[in-house]
Amino acid sequence: MESFLPEPDPQAGSWLPPEEFIATLPRATAYASLYITDEHGQPVLLNSSVYKPDKGQIWQFPGGQMDPGEPPSGAAIRETRQETGLTLKCGRLLAVHFLPPEPTWPANKFGLIFDGGALSPEQLASIHLDPAEHSDWAARPVEDWTDVLNPRSMDRLRQVAAAAASGLTAYIEHGGSDFVDYI
Repeated sequence: MESFLPEPDPQAGSWLPPEEFIATLPRATAYASLYITDEHGQPVLLNSSVYKPDKGQIWQFPGGQMDPGEPPSGAAIRETRQETGLTLKCGRLLAVHFLPPEPTWPANKFGLIFDGGALSPEQLASIHLDPAEHSDWAARPVEDWTDVLNPRSMDRLRQVAAAAASGLTAYIEHGGSDFVDYI
């Protein structure tokens, strides 16, 4: 494959070949999710059967880590299908989410959250969870999630719901935390 970049010139300075330059950059992982609601606009979240921190449960948007070379929209669709059995369309980008390295995840983490649309009662009834990943799903008004979501997850849910309602895209940047978080 031919590169559009010029060949490095050692006499011209410290320009590195792409492979060497990339090795100097910070590490990051990326996830992609779909924000789905019921017909009343209530967010649908999945209860993880994998992560059970000491305090509470982990409720998540359907989605997950992107595979190498996979586009974010493809990852959101693939992960949602694997986790729910539903093949949904990936709508507009609702939010970009950033998390710094922390003890439970020692790399930067970026998330792209897309609009997965409102599901009909029939679609909701046909959700088939992979028990290795999720034990339950629920739809409830945004503020009714405060009793089971940690502060960062609740903030993310509020911002994503607001982005879906407004037509805007949210940028969500969360700092480190003192609680276990598997967003």
